[in-house]
Amino acid sequence: MSKAIRVLRKDWQQLVEVIADDLDKSAKEHQALRRRRGIKSGADLLRLILLYAIVLSLRQAAIWAVGLQLCDISRQAIEKRVLNSTAWLRHLVAVLLNAVVPVPVCLLGTVKRLLLRDGSVISRPGSPGTEWRLHLSWQPFTLQPAELTMSDAHTGEGLGDAGIQPGDLVLADRAYGIWREIRVVLDALAYLVIRLTWSNLPLCTLDGQPFDLPTWLRSIPESQQMTEVLVYAADDPQRRPLRLVAGRVPPEKAKETRDAAYRRARKKKRSPHPNTLLVAGFCVLLTNLPAHTWPIWTILAWYRVRWQVEWCFRRWKSLCHLDQLPAYPAPIAEPVLLAKIIIILLMQQHLGTLPWASWWTDSHEPAPVVSTVVQLAYARICDLIRPTDVIDRLLQNPAPLLRHLRSSRRKRPLQLTAALQQLSSLFDSTPISIPSLC
Repeated sequence: MSKAIRVLRKDWQQLVEVIADDLDKSAKEHQALRRRRGIKSGADLLRLILLYAIVLSLRQAAIWAVGLQLCDISRQAIEKRVLNSTAWLRHLVAVLLNAVVPVPVCLLGTVKRLLLRDGSVISRPGSPGTEWRLHLSWQPFTLQPAELTMSDAHTGEGLGDAGIQPGDLVLADRAYGIWREIRVVLDALAYLVIRLTWSNLPLCTLDGQPFDLPTWLRSIPESQQMTEVLVYAADDPQRRPLRLVAGRVPPEKAKETRDAAYRRARKKKRSPHPNTLLVAGFCVLLTNLPAHTWPIWTILAWYRVRWQVEWCFRRWKSLCHLDQLPAYPAPIAEPVLLAKIIIILLMQQHLGTLPWASWWTDSHEPAPVVSTVVQLAYARICDLIRPTDVIDRLLQNPAPLLRHLRSSRRKRPLQLTAALQQLSSLFDSTPISIPSLC
């Protein structure tokens, strides 16, 4: 093994050291490394899979494996290795999530952690609809995931697997504004700030009377920007009191929401419900935060932070190309998606070592642009997985690559190659005088 390859392998070993797992043992236990034929260790197998998740080409993955002296196996063998590693990759995702950088001392009083909860749809190219969903609990001020799970299209967004702990504060959108999800937070002795629609959650006043949310909103004077009332969920047998907070949104935002409601209604050839148009002018939140330390304006302001989880998904999809998965065969798309998630979590390990807490709280200097820092961290992770120095050496001596560069005998031969071979045989058998062009 050359000195340059030893240096590159040292960089890779430093990267995988953050995975608190015996890769050889876990790869055997999850049937990913059954026999050491071609691939000698779990770390080499993981690197091969991550290489394929980046390049999305079995031929290129085979070439990179040769250049890094990981193995010299066929494209079909690489495909089988990836397909057999799905359970192992799920295990490694869980291991990386357990090693999230600890959250520093929080400045939110009684709140232990701030979790932004949301889901995102993932589909393969050419897919007719949703195939997977990523469910993420995000800690915005440390740029770290608290929980990340993947499900099929039949599993909707929920809080059951959000990793909620006592004292957490969960911020979520309207998809979570139903009693089944709210009960998860309350039973976990955590706090919530969840946006509501006007019809998905039956409420009652503290004296047990049904609460009419649209009527309450109509009673708010136009000059009043925010208000609240104490209620409890009608399905809650313990009648735990909750604060229903309403704040007026800017007129231009209310108009955008109403226009969107009209467009959706026109597609269904009907008119939007009057209550939908009414609620479009308000941000209606349900929370159990104490009123003496969390006034109305702070709850409305903190809910705006929820958009950071949306930006997180956008950054991940633009950097790691989560929607660019192998179209065929379909089974290989799932392990590739899991491998991309592992790359994301390795990137997050690098981001977690940065002094975000001091950057956020420093009032004298502007906070850094998160997207740029994330791009740099992702580029560094990709460089550790597939260092570009390997290409220079392969181009200087391409002999080891010819096995993987040749076209398959089972497919139509390359036209240029076939033409040159025919001309060569013709010249060898019959002398031909080429006329002068002068």
